[in-house]
Amino acid sequence: MFQFKILKQSKKSKARIGEIKTPHGKIITPAFIPVATLGVIKGGLDFRDLELTKTQCQIVNTFHFLDLNRAEEVKKFGGLHKFFKFQKPIFTDSGGFQIFSLGKGAELGLGKIGSIFPENNIQKKKEGGKLVKRITQKGILFRSPRDGREIYLTPELSAQTQIKLGADFIYLLDICGSPLDDLKTAKKEMELSHWWFERFLRIKIPPTQQVFGIIQGGIYKELRKTSTQFVNNLPVFGIAIGGALGKSKNDMYKTISFVNRYIDWQRPHHLLGIGDLEVLEKIIKLGIDLFDCALPTRIARHGTALTFKGYFNILKNQYKSNFEPIEKDCKCFTCQNYSIAQLNFLFKAKEQLAGRLLTIHNLYFLETQLEKIREKIEMGKL
Repeated sequence: MFQFKILKQSKKSKARIGEIKTPHGKIITPAFIPVATLGVIKGGLDFRDLELTKTQCQIVNTFHFLDLNRAEEVKKFGGLHKFFKFQKPIFTDSGGFQIFSLGKGAELGLGKIGSIFPENNIQKKKEGGKLVKRITQKGILFRSPRDGREIYLTPELSAQTQIKLGADFIYLLDICGSPLDDLKTAKKEMELSHWWFERFLRIKIPPTQQVFGIIQGGIYKELRKTSTQFVNNLPVFGIAIGGALGKSKNDMYKTISFVNRYIDWQRPHHLLGIGDLEVLEKIIKLGIDLFDCALPTRIARHGTALTFKGYFNILKNQYKSNFEPIEKDCKCFTCQNYSIAQLNFLFKAKEQLAGRLLTIHNLYFLETQLEKIREKIEMGKL
């Protein structure tokens, strides 16, 4: 039912082409996993729009289904695939990232995008608003960002909720650390994550689902080595590299390279939360098979397109009379039917169609770039 097979290994780097078989189809890697927090891609896209983007899969967030108290209804309907009419592979994040985004990230003023790379000056701590109330051996006590009620997330509850949602791939509950954590804090959180992993795996997982383990340890080599070896020994299908990866992108590359010394190469590798244009080829050359990020869809909703020349701000007044497509050779629905001037107008008019059209382009463009990278690997040029 599930299988990971390496189809082509680069001789010049650790890049590889792989195939992941699931009950809902295949994923050809390296692959991008668009973020569908509540089961749909933000920007007004439905399952028909996703067919226009060549999207292979998506990742959904477990915490928000707990927050909305809707996991049971999704289960009754037949799981996420039926609930949202998305018949391709689905991943569900455990809720571990919210420990950072609603905790240290919010407290220190580090946003989700770029939060792992605080290359600029760190903002002063925010007064109040912290939604992670307590982390104990048992689990995490959250305050709901929607209505303020308490949510107590444990490894067992994370597993049970992800089973109800019915995703193809589910993730162990971990503590996503901050790049500002000292060694003592990072070690404590890594060890607690490992304890949670063992408890999570005591829950019986249906054969229609597989698990990804997560390597933690922050920026500290000895911790990353310990965590990598620990996860290697778990009965999991895939391995994710998570948590704080450093204070710069170069730090991230060094962290991945170090983890590569110990990681199991027979399983798919997922780099959590990373996916901008600049890092794409670099992380793939380091052996990353899967990566997810909200950036391509988030910037689309704010008027920025992905192009061969980089990021393109379509909102500038100089483009209101530009009747060319975003990319002349792009075969996406948006570039085939709309000009830059039309998109500029729709954004200025605050029409929701604008964000939808640019989201379709960005996802299609990213998938096209990955196709080219896979061709390079196949031809021995990466």
